[in-house]
Amino acid sequence: MEKQSNSKKTAWIRGKFLGKGAFGTVSLGFNESDGTVFAVKSVELSTSTCFPSQLECLENEIRILRSLSSPYVVGYLGDDVTTSYRNLHVEYMPGGTVVDAAVVKQRSADLHERVLRWHTRCLLLALKYVHDQGIVHCDVKGKNVLVGPDFTSVKLADFGSAIVKECAADKDHSTMITPRGSPLWMAPEVIRGEYQGPESDVWSLGCTVIEMVTGKPAWEDQGFNSLARIANSEELPRLPAQLSELGKDLVDKCLRRDRKQRWSCDQLLQHPFVRSASAPIGEPSPRCVLDFNSSEFKDNENTGNLEGSVRERIGKLAREGGAFWESDGWVAVRTYGRETHQEGTKEETECTVLQLRGHEKDKMVECLELSEWVTKGRVENLHLL
Repeated sequence: MEKQSNSKKTAWIRGKFLGKGAFGTVSLGFNESDGTVFAVKSVELSTSTCFPSQLECLENEIRILRSLSSPYVVGYLGDDVTTSYRNLHVEYMPGGTVVDAAVVKQRSADLHERVLRWHTRCLLLALKYVHDQGIVHCDVKGKNVLVGPDFTSVKLADFGSAIVKECAADKDHSTMITPRGSPLWMAPEVIRGEYQGPESDVWSLGCTVIEMVTGKPAWEDQGFNSLARIANSEELPRLPAQLSELGKDLVDKCLRRDRKQRWSCDQLLQHPFVRSASAPIGEPSPRCVLDFNSSEFKDNENTGNLEGSVRERIGKLAREGGAFWESDGWVAVRTYGRETHQEGTKEETECTVLQLRGHEKDKMVECLELSEWVTKGRVENLHLL
């Protein structure tokens, strides 16, 4: 049952655009009242009439995230409609994805193994929770698993393709399902159009563990040839040589072509590869813009109700230079934009009111990065590869 929240209206500013893809754009958001930074997924309403799947995916994610609450799932903060956009507000964290974290293997093999075990455990806990709620994620991959700068906070994101278990498949397979997600991470039965359920997420988890080790998809991208190999051959992805024997055994339990032979998340959480995993030691993640060493919000994006030392600190942060936001797969759309709401006036440039769940003025909302939420191909919408 969908959770209800005691929302209250809060003005916010749209900050720098982080990128765009087939399903909309992602940008930073800034709460004017307390300086909280969050991520904003947006679909332009004018284009959604031509591409209704964009809006449908965002509405689906809003509906599902409202019903979830877990330390291993990206948090829903609110949603709204502005003059031109439908927006979803989620936690923000600048640490990147588990794919980005794969570079730690260049520093220390021991550190990489510990980080890998911890990230795998957190992803399993996220999937166990989601499956227990009757939800199938349908798009588990490295780019949808977000981490903090210290590698300890790990959360599952992007629920635009998610479905409820009852919709996973027709029991007698008389009706073909519509595959959802990213082709190179799909289970064989999904590509064949037979079934998409929790077991399919487990297959994708196995592919994601390989991706976390190598920084690349488990399957080589060869277009429709790759889909044919995944769906109909007896092949399995090659296991990385640098992966430990325990890690290889866990992946083997995930990548069983017969979905009935795959281990469940409950079983995998008891596997020795993740059972004793502990969080790498690091610094706590920043909670708001005032905790950052640099800011994505320039001086002219700050409003007049920020006074005294807060105004000075934000100004100082903005002048010290911005973070480097480039990431593979992103397309720069423009530098930054301002989106504000002035209640009681008619002058609005993409004005909005954020419905912020459970927000308290004196409590900063813990933030999580939203990184590359759009995949380059989704079978559901005919962007195969």
